[in-house]
Amino acid sequence: MRKFLSLLILLGMAQAQTGVGVSPPRALYPATPGASLTGSILVDHPGRSGTLQVEVVLQDVLLQADGRPLYLDPGSHPRSLSRWLSVSPLAFLLQPQASQEVRYTVQVPQGTQAGTYWGVIFFESAPAGSRQGGEGLGIRVKTRVGHVVYVEVGQVSRGGRIQGFRYQPPSREGPAQVRLVFQNTGTGLLRLKGRVEVRDPQGRPLAQAEVPETASLPGATHELPAPLANPLPPGRYLVLAVLDFGSPSLIAGEGRIEVK
Repeated sequence: MRKFLSLLILLGMAQAQTGVGVSPPRALYPATPGASLTGSILVDHPGRSGTLQVEVVLQDVLLQADGRPLYLDPGSHPRSLSRWLSVSPLAFLLQPQASQEVRYTVQVPQGTQAGTYWGVIFFESAPAGSRQGGEGLGIRVKTRVGHVVYVEVGQVSRGGRIQGFRYQPPSREGPAQVRLVFQNTGTGLLRLKGRVEVRDPQGRPLAQAEVPETASLPGATHELPAPLANPLPPGRYLVLAVLDFGSPSLIAGEGRIEVK
C-alpha cells in the first residue's frame, strides 16, 4: 500500500521536508528541430539521519481550469517533451547531507513545429529498506519533488487575454480572491504577474490586489488568483486588471463581479 505525501512543482520551493531537495526547480532552453540539449539537476538529502532511496519518474503536466496542475503519463498531449527525455541515473541512494548530480538529455525531433514543449522530472524518495509489501501491512511513505523542463523550439509567439472575473469568498484554504480567467493565445510559455483594482459602480476604488507570478502554458485557459486583504461586502463591482509577462506590452482587461 502506498501513501503519497506532498507533490510539489512549477512554481515554488522544490523541497519536501521529509524528502529530497531539487535545484533548480525548472529550466528553459532555446532549441531548433533536431537539436540535442543537456541539463543537470542537483538532488540533495537535507536531513540529518536516514538513507533515502530515490527514483526518477517522468510525467506530463497541464493546467486545469482552476489553475491547479494536472499530472499525466508521458506523451499525453501534443506539447509533451517527456518522450524526448533521457535521464541518468534513474535510481540512487542518498546519505544524510549528501547530494547527487542527475543529468538529462533532450533530443528534439526533426520537423518539430515552433513553440514551447515541456515535461516534469520527478524525484520520488522514501527511506531505504522501508516495507513495500509482504506479509501483514506494508507501508511505504514517499514524497515527490519536480524539475520542470521547458524547451522553446524556433520562434514562439507570446500573448493572451483576460476573459472574465469571478469572486471567491474566504475559506479554510485561504482569503477572499478575485479570480481572473486567462487564455494563453500564443505558442510560448508565459510567466504572469500583475495587479487588480476593485471599484464600486460609480468607479471609486475600493480594493487592490496583486497577482503572484504564475506560469501559463500555451493553449491553456485557466484562473489566476488575486488575494484580497478583506472580503467584499455583498454588491456589484467593477474590476480592472493589468498583467505583465515580460514584454513591452501589457495585457489589460475589465469586467464586473457580483458578491452575494
